[in-house]
Amino acid sequence: MAGINNPTNVVPEAKEKDAKAVIYKLPNRVIPVIFLPGVMGSNLTGADKKPLWRLDSTLSTVWDWSMKGAEDRKRLLHYKRTSVDDDGDVDEEDHMEKLLFSSRKERKWGEAGYMSYGEFLPWLQKALNDHAEMQENKQTNNGKLTQREKLANHNLKAEIGEANLTQDEIALSYKYLFPVHGAGYNWLASNVDSATLLNKRVTEVIHKYNSRGMLCEKVILVTHSMGGLVARHFSENMSGSDKVLGIVHGVMPTLGSPTAYRRMKAGEASSAGIVLGNTGAKMTAVLAQSPGPLELLPGKSYGSGWLQIEGLKEGLPKNGNPFTEIYKERNAWWTLCEDRFLNPEDKKRDNILLDASWSEYINIITKVEIFINKLDGKFNKNSYSFYGRGGKHSDSKFRSDYLSYAKVCWKSNVHGWHDKSKGKDFSILAYKGVIADRYLEEITDARTVILTTDQNKANWLSKEYIISPAEDSGDGTVPVQAAKFTDSGLKAMLGVEVSHEGAYKKKGDNPTDDARLFTLRSIIKIAQEVKNTTLAYR
Repeated sequence: MAGINNPTNVVPEAKEKDAKAVIYKLPNRVIPVIFLPGVMGSNLTGADKKPLWRLDSTLSTVWDWSMKGAEDRKRLLHYKRTSVDDDGDVDEEDHMEKLLFSSRKERKWGEAGYMSYGEFLPWLQKALNDHAEMQENKQTNNGKLTQREKLANHNLKAEIGEANLTQDEIALSYKYLFPVHGAGYNWLASNVDSATLLNKRVTEVIHKYNSRGMLCEKVILVTHSMGGLVARHFSENMSGSDKVLGIVHGVMPTLGSPTAYRRMKAGEASSAGIVLGNTGAKMTAVLAQSPGPLELLPGKSYGSGWLQIEGLKEGLPKNGNPFTEIYKERNAWWTLCEDRFLNPEDKKRDNILLDASWSEYINIITKVEIFINKLDGKFNKNSYSFYGRGGKHSDSKFRSDYLSYAKVCWKSNVHGWHDKSKGKDFSILAYKGVIADRYLEEITDARTVILTTDQNKANWLSKEYIISPAEDSGDGTVPVQAAKFTDSGLKAMLGVEVSHEGAYKKKGDNPTDDARLFTLRSIIKIAQEVKNTTLAYR
C-alpha cells in the first residue's frame, strides 16, 4: 500500500498463486463536499458543555424534553449559552476511506443529527468514493455500473436544467476525490454567526488537504433547509464564493415560510415541538430570543396578504412589509410575538421586566429584518435546488407530511358562547381586538378576542378564532411558492415529493429517491467547474 499522499488500491483478479494483481493510482486532487444540516439538525451542547440536543435516539430526545416547561426551555435554549456538539452518533468508515480522508468523526459528521442524516451521509460518501468499485467492474467485465454511471441513463425530469450525466462528465469526476465533511452550526443563533463558522470550516478543510500534499482549492456545499441560508450568506455576503464551486440546496425556505409564524402562535406537534415547544407559550419563550429560527419568517419578497383573518377584506401585511405590520406589532391579538409569553419565570408579570424583554425582542427582530433583506435575491452563480411539491393529490400515506401553509388563516369559530358578534360587522374586532385569556389557557391554535371600546360589558364584541389546517402544496414546512426561485445562477431545479425533515432520507420514508439522485448528479455537474481552477488537468 502506498503512502497517504499517493494511495493505491489493489484489485485481485483471482485467488490462484499465479494470478496477477491490477494496481491503479487514486487521484490526489480533492473537491471536499461539505454538508450543512437544517434547523434543529445540528447537535448542541449547553452552557455546561453537556449534550443538550442530540438527534441520536428518538425516545431519549422525547423523554428529555417532554417534561420541560417554557421556563426551562427559555433558560436552556439561548444562543449565547449553547454551542455545536460534534460527538453525535456516526457509523464507522472502512479502512480505505479513513486512510484517504481521516475518520468521519474528524470530518465532523457527529455534528449532524443521526436521526435525520445518519444513513444519507454514508450513502453519499460511498457514491462519491467508489473508484475501486468502478475499476473492479472494468477489470472483471461484469457489466455492473456504479451509482454515478447509472445516472447517465436516469432522467429525473427536473423542471429546469434536466440533463443526464454524460460519459465525459462521469469520467472527469473519477479524476478527483470527494471527501464528505459535516458543518453543523448553532441554529438558535443568527445565520450570520453560522456563516462565519462555515467560513472557518471551509478554510480549515482546504488547508487540511493541501498540508497533506493533496491539491485542493474549492469546496461544494450541500444544504438542507436553513443550511441553505447559511451557505448563501457565506457565499454571497461574505465573499465566500471564491472558495465554493457550487451549492446544492434541499428544501430551502428561500422566501421564508408562514409555518414559522404558525409555530410561534400555536407551537408544533412534530419533532420541532419536542424541544422548541408544543404550545405558543413554550415556543415564544424560546424563539423570541433566537435569531436563527426567526430568520425563517416570510420576508418582503414573500408578498402581501399571507396572514388571513376572517372579517378583514384583505390579509396582512397590507403593504408588503411583515416586519412593521406583523412582527413588530405589540398590541394586536394576531401579532407574531405575544408579550404575555415572553417571561414564563415572572409569575407576577412585572411591567418593567416585560418592557425590557419586549425591547430585547425588537432588537433581535430588527437584526433579522436586516439579514433577510440583505440576503434577498442573492444566490451562488452555480446553484442547484430541489424542493417539496407534495400536496392534496399525493399518496395518502405521505399526504399529511406534505401539506403546508402558503397562507395562515384565522377562521371564526362560531359555536358556543364566545360568538357575541354574530350577524354584526366585526372587522374592527378582527383587526384591533385583544386577547381575553386571563389564565393562559389559549396557548395553541385558538384565541378568544374582545374589543373593549364600550364601557358596557354586555356590548363588548367577542369572537373565538382558530387557525385553519394547512392545505397548500409543499413539504409540510415550506410551501412551493416559498421554495422555488429564479436566478441566472440557477442551473437546475427539481420538484419532488419529499417531507421537509426527511428530504434526504432513504426510500421508504419518501416514495422516491430522486432528491438524493438529484443531489449526487448536481455534485458531479458542479465538479465540471474544476476546469476553471488550478486543479484542472492541462
